[in-house]
Amino acid sequence: MLQMAEPLHILQDGRSINNATSYNDSCTDGTCAPSYDQSFATMVKVETICLPVICVLGLIGNSLSTITFLRKPLRDAPCSLYLATRGISDNGFLLSLFLVWVSSTFNLKLSQVKGVCQLTIFMTYVCGCVSVWLCVFITTENFLLIHNPYVARRVCCNQVARICIIVVLLLAFGVYNISLWIINEDCSHNPSFSLLTQVLVYSDTLLTLVIPTVIIFVLLSMIAYKMMKIIHVRRLHDTVLERLTQEKQRPKKILPIAKVTKMLFVVSVTFFALNVPSHVMRLMLLIGSFTKGARTAPVVQATIQVSFQLIYYMSFSVNICVYALFGSNFRKLFIKTFCRHKNRSRSRFIQTEAINLVRRRSHTINICLAEKSNGAFVTISQDEKPFDS
Repeated sequence: MLQMAEPLHILQDGRSINNATSYNDSCTDGTCAPSYDQSFATMVKVETICLPVICVLGLIGNSLSTITFLRKPLRDAPCSLYLATRGISDNGFLLSLFLVWVSSTFNLKLSQVKGVCQLTIFMTYVCGCVSVWLCVFITTENFLLIHNPYVARRVCCNQVARICIIVVLLLAFGVYNISLWIINEDCSHNPSFSLLTQVLVYSDTLLTLVIPTVIIFVLLSMIAYKMMKIIHVRRLHDTVLERLTQEKQRPKKILPIAKVTKMLFVVSVTFFALNVPSHVMRLMLLIGSFTKGARTAPVVQATIQVSFQLIYYMSFSVNICVYALFGSNFRKLFIKTFCRHKNRSRSRFIQTEAINLVRRRSHTINICLAEKSNGAFVTISQDEKPFDS
């Protein structure tokens, strides 16, 4: 384990404890080429530029999506409670990440402030773990909705969702409060807790990497297989009906079950795809810490790791794009919630124009009637068109 320092790369795969091999002693065997040094420096610059963008956009998007999921009628669905909680958890992680970026970019040395380093590490551990397991719950609920809807009606409820969220929070606080003990006030590791530090790192690997990844992969595979089977049966059914009714053109119907689970499936797939690269790199680093044989130069690993980290960080900020693109109910409620003032202004403008048109027409009719009562010959201008209802 390396000492906790000010540079931005104290966060590895979303963690403030860097268990990677140090870059300073990585080229002792002469395997590092100058092109790798330049690539690494370029990736560091890209990360420095992209991180604030990812954090700011993610904080705004997660806040808006959380507000949307907590409004009726979406808040009545159990998955909405998971997604709203995930938005809060992702914001906690992004806040910690943004704090590290600000400290590194502006040389504020916030890690030397008492309690800031410990709190940042604790938040990244807890928020990362909670977000992962909330995605596991979402995937599990989606699996139940497809494979056994009757069981889903009993299990997928707000009460069960609250219990699962509370259990995950208690577990995360109970496991990761160790990080508050193993870090000194100057943000360095306490040597007397080296064994406890290793226990924390490997426990975190199991809780946030191995177990959730395996569960999500298995559930997604079963969901995809079930959906393909349902679509195949549906096509056979439509083919038989078409032959019986001799209808060449039949309107395409969207399966209700596919409409309900589409967004949840895409949420799980997106999370899995954005997390797998960093997880693979992290496993390679852990395996490399046990095997001392020949391996790729650490500077190459560091370059790849930085790029995978950016992909990993994006999994905390792109959620609102997934919800808006694949969730029709979310999209409608989002527009109704945050674009209400614009719609009201437009409706008021249309209403005012309609009233003015009616008033002008009424005024013209009154003039015509007055002239007719006086015996005058009245001609209606061609510009006056009948009022369209």
